[in-house]
Amino acid sequence: MNQMSKASDSEGLEWLYAHSRDYPLLSAEEERNIDESKWRTRDTLLETLVADARGRRFLGQWVKNLLENPPSLKVFLEKEHYYVLRREQSDLLKSADKLEQLKRLHKLLSKPSVGDVENHSHEALAQLDLSPLLVAGFADIQLGSKDSGEIAVALRYWQKFWASPASDQPNEREPLPICDVSRQVFRRQLKKFFKAREQLVNHNLRLVFAIAGKMTSTAVPYMDRVQSGMLGLIRAAEKYDYRTGHRFSTYAYNWINQSSRRMLEDQRSIVRLPSDVNEQVNRLYRESLAHLNATGEDASVKVLAERLRVEPETVVRLQQTGNLSVSIDSPFNNDPDGLTLGDTLSGATDARPAAKAEQVSLNRFLMTSLKGLAPQEQSVITLRWGLDDSPPLSRRELADYLTVSTERIRQLEMSALGKLRKTDGVAEAFSDYQMRD
Repeated sequence: MNQMSKASDSEGLEWLYAHSRDYPLLSAEEERNIDESKWRTRDTLLETLVADARGRRFLGQWVKNLLENPPSLKVFLEKEHYYVLRREQSDLLKSADKLEQLKRLHKLLSKPSVGDVENHSHEALAQLDLSPLLVAGFADIQLGSKDSGEIAVALRYWQKFWASPASDQPNEREPLPICDVSRQVFRRQLKKFFKAREQLVNHNLRLVFAIAGKMTSTAVPYMDRVQSGMLGLIRAAEKYDYRTGHRFSTYAYNWINQSSRRMLEDQRSIVRLPSDVNEQVNRLYRESLAHLNATGEDASVKVLAERLRVEPETVVRLQQTGNLSVSIDSPFNNDPDGLTLGDTLSGATDARPAAKAEQVSLNRFLMTSLKGLAPQEQSVITLRWGLDDSPPLSRRELADYLTVSTERIRQLEMSALGKLRKTDGVAEAFSDYQMRD
């Protein structure tokens, strides 16, 4: 099955490469015309949503919940939906001007639909400058399509947590049918939107192969680098705005390059490090190699600290950070068509009968020790290490969950750990817990 999958992926890659030759690079005018049709599609969809009773109600509920009940990790069990919505809507909540426009739009959508109100509503939507992908998700929800994109799926998931309409407005709770004219407009405009995106992607496929070819990596296959670059290209086609005056090929290059490099960093080792830390480690290795080539001797910590302009303690920490692990997906005996290292590993042995009881006892001891901390510190330590049987959260996820900054999470974590270190047996218990977990 593994060999069949590899053969199928290889054939798909060859087909995609041959397919890319059928699409020449676009001129600046062609790029502008294609992307202009994408943004016109957005405007037409918004006009139809405002004019349609069902679409207008949806927009009103969306604005109301965006202001009063925005997506939160506290309630989203499916984290990927939260990050999709944050990616498309976060700018609306960060700008004071757009917040005012959202409040104005909410008032307008609460009024009966008349000509002047519809015009003002459309003007307020234009001021928000919503992304075409988000508006396409709005239209997709109106159609109720089963084959929806990630933005429509995320919006439907968020709708489960939307506040119910007021009890004194029973008409707001009654489902509205979609107008046949609006349905046709939604379908026609969505088709135009995806056609424009497809054109921008197809005519820049060769750019993906060129960037993937330049990123030589023994740990990540060429096909995986191409796939990651394709995701960056698609995202670039969705976000590109011809009104900035930049060429799409230049804009897409940055997205493809960024997506591919992030994938390389993620798969380079078992322990994933922030991109800035990876850059520091790579710079350390480059300086070490340069010193070795120039002098024939290994650079000391003091020499590296001077070359990098950092403290010696930082150099030691970066040297310890370097991960020399090998992926279990690497070919065994350097045979690309043979077994992987993971295929040669035996299965794990069964746990000892007393392991479960020991784990419960250890967890009870840790939770008891946490009672001496402040409530916020308890929450940070519990969620950071998953002591309540939930998946461990990163500092960034904790910051979103507790609605504070990442720096605040770090301060609470350091403060809590400092207190716990003074408690007998806690340091050893944490070490055992992480090893057994």
